[in-house]
Amino acid sequence: MYKYSLTEQGALKKTGYLPCDKPMYAVKDADRLHILLRAPFEGNNIRNENARATNAAGTAEEEKYSGYFTCKTDFSGQTIVKSTLGKCACHLAVDGDDCYIVNYLSGNIVKNCQIARIHGGKGINLARQDMPHTHFAAFSPDKKYVLCCDLALDTVFVYDRNLNEISKAKVPDGYGIRHLVFAKDGKYLYAVNELVPSVSVFSYSAGKAKYINTVKLDCKNRNSTSAAIRLDEQENKLYVSVRGEDEIFIFNVSGDNLSFYGKLPCGGRGPRDFDIIGDYIVCTNENSDNVTVTDKNSCRIVEEISMKAPLNVVKGRENGF
Repeated sequence: MYKYSLTEQGALKKTGYLPCDKPMYAVKDADRLHILLRAPFEGNNIRNENARATNAAGTAEEEKYSGYFTCKTDFSGQTIVKSTLGKCACHLAVDGDDCYIVNYLSGNIVKNCQIARIHGGKGINLARQDMPHTHFAAFSPDKKYVLCCDLALDTVFVYDRNLNEISKAKVPDGYGIRHLVFAKDGKYLYAVNELVPSVSVFSYSAGKAKYINTVKLDCKNRNSTSAAIRLDEQENKLYVSVRGEDEIFIFNVSGDNLSFYGKLPCGGRGPRDFDIIGDYIVCTNENSDNVTVTDKNSCRIVEEISMKAPLNVVKGRENGF
């Protein structure tokens, strides 16, 4: 992991580095970073804690599951690596003492590396939806509920904080819901669908999401897939990164109404993640090994740095990530 400051001119200044094995995603809560590793490999500079699991035959066996650890934002105070109780951990949500992790290849959502809720079923796109694939976790604005997107089941699940299912809602079959973002007032949420590049709109109240409609993205490449979704601070613009198109699509947004506004260049290939920091968009282009900074007002790329297969941007307390 790398730490940078972002100047007023959009330049990136490296301020820190933490070596770790195949980091997949990270979030910040208070003064700590919470980091997922593809697997808790030996040889890490952080101590390992291997978990034991029970297979279908009921036999306890060692599993090379993904790993989870935390550290301070200056990379000090690293904890041991814990098992995520699943394979290919790809996203997490943290609030105080509670951490919720989704394991893509295990189709589960896990609380505090102790309790797992496993999904069942499959979708219509058997190449990508042959089994559950949990891909995203987030809290509702009031922090009472945890939402989980399952790409294979085309479904957003709403759980209480003990992982009891409260409700669920679907996007169209085969669309592959990936990530979502809430409006600040909590009345609407917007989900990006990976397999059919699009944005789905839901109303939301008291732990229940209700599907409203889906807006397809006008993609030129039939193999394009959507990735990340963000709302700007004013909540009048919605941004979606699309791999294959290698652009960031922008929508005007007002409640449940979306209208296409334009596009921004991502400056590379495979924009897996991005975030909005002031007037700039910082984008990680996984397939071209670079990170770019784009002025969202002028649509001009103002900075580019090389980085091997960057995956995730974590916004800090101040400008920087």
